[in-house]
Amino acid sequence: MQTFISPIGFNTTSVTRSLLDHGIDSGDTIQLVRPATETDDDRAAEAVEDVEQLLQEIEPTISVSVETVSHNDFENAVMTCSDLIRTADGQVVVSLSGGARDVLLPLTVATMAHEATVTTTLGYSDIDGQVRELGIPSVTTTLADGARMTLQAVADANSKATLPELASGTEAVKSTITRHVTALEDAGYVSSWMEDRIKHVSITLSGRLYLATLGQGQDKT
Repeated sequence: MQTFISPIGFNTTSVTRSLLDHGIDSGDTIQLVRPATETDDDRAAEAVEDVEQLLQEIEPTISVSVETVSHNDFENAVMTCSDLIRTADGQVVVSLSGGARDVLLPLTVATMAHEATVTTTLGYSDIDGQVRELGIPSVTTTLADGARMTLQAVADANSKATLPELASGTEAVKSTITRHVTALEDAGYVSSWMEDRIKHVSITLSGRLYLATLGQGQDKT
């Protein structure tokens, strides 16, 4: 089963298109997030009803609920969205599209904080109407000095390097570099693959952002 969390505004296209493109099944739960105070309560209620009606036509067993967040209390709004993600059942799918910015921004922050919990993050494009899966970065893992230096070495090597290159560049033994790379992969800061029996390492968006927060990283792409 899936729990689908999405902001909702007066225009429901970003919600319904994301739902239909991603796929929904019987027993799934849809949680619509909206501001506690709306500029037009009638239009807001109609938007929720439109989504409920569409889902009932597709699969009557899908449940829809509405969660409201305060538009003038950012911290409380973030924690409300955090609770939604943390307590969701099954696979968690978050749509970061549409709705009021007062909802979208707190939901985005909460999604980044719970990156390990969220199964899929979707984005609906206002430009071409396409729904795309978003790779949400995580920068919550703190690295030991050795692993951080190895990550910096990967970034300095045009964002990718082999284990022998890293060992040579950092003057560390291969076993130490291997341990660092394992820790970096666990944190989501690098990805690796084998090529011609040599392990290659590439820095991820999460890794670049982590270095940027330390004032060290430079975008080498």
